[in-house]
Amino acid sequence: MINNRIFMWSIIDGKEKVEKLYHGILPGLESIHIHEFTIITGEDIELDIRFDIKNMPKDMPSKWIERKINTIQFVFGFLGVKFIDFNIDKDSKNKSILKGEKIAIDKNKITITNSEGKVQLSFFSKWSYIKSMSGYQQN
Repeated sequence: MINNRIFMWSIIDGKEKVEKLYHGILPGLESIHIHEFTIITGEDIELDIRFDIKNMPKDMPSKWIERKINTIQFVFGFLGVKFIDFNIDKDSKNKSILKGEKIAIDKNKITITNSEGKVQLSFFSKWSYIKSMSGYQQN
């Protein structure tokens, strides 16, 4: 499992802060909750995905302990995107939602699947990086 995690993170630039927070053991990208994704058109298509993970580091920063942080939120940026699959579901209120549960990375191909294993979003990216990482308390 750890080798798979290292491989999944291998194409993501800026992971040094994550490695430091998690003491060298990168968290899995399973059981995620996607809040939003943004597509920016131009010479190269850019895609930003904002998501939460529940996998908390064992030794959290003291400020996070004081604030009772229980969720880590990332924004991953992807440049030079070429979409393969784009399957958006509708929820009970007929709102379009992306119910991603897992991010899988294979070389420069990124796939987001739901809890049933259905591909929600799949694309190639020339460059992948962490735009932001923060902790917050989720009720």
